Amino acid sequence: MFTEMGARRRRLRASLGDRGQALTEFLVLGGLAVGSLGLFVRPWMPAAAPWGFWLPAVFIVGFLLIEARRQAAARAAEPETLSTRYDWIALGWSFGCALLGAAAFVIAWSAAPPAPPEDWSPPNSAVSVDISP
Repeated sequence: MFTEMGARRRRLRASLGDRGQALTEFLVLGGLAVGSLGLFVRPWMPAAAPWGFWLPAVFIVGFLLIEARRQAAARAAEPETLSTRYDWIALGWSFGCALLGAAAFVIAWSAAPPAPPEDWSPPNSAVSVDISP
C-alpha cells in the first residue's frame, strides 16, 4: 500500500511538476489542518462545526477504502490505466476533504458567539467612568 502511495505521488509530480505537486499537497493538508485544529481559535467554534474534528479520520478511512478497492480491481484489469483512474479518484477525495475542512473553519469563524446571560453586567472595576456633569 505504501509503495502505491509513493508511486501515486511520483505520478502526481510527473503530471503537475514539482511545484504543482507541492502546492496540491499543501492545499490538502492545509484544508484538513484548518478544519480540525483551526476550530480552537475561538471558544465557541467547536460547537458551530463539530464535524471538523472528524475530517482527518474520514480522510484516512476514505483513502484506505479507495486503496483497497484499487487493489481488488488490480487483479482483474490493466494496472497502468487503473492507476491513472484511481489517482484522480484519490485526488478528488483529497480535495473534497480539504474543502470540507475549509468550510468547517469558515462556518465556525462566521458563527455568532453565544449571547451573554440577560442579567450579566461588567464588574465595577472593569469600567472606570469619571464623568461628572
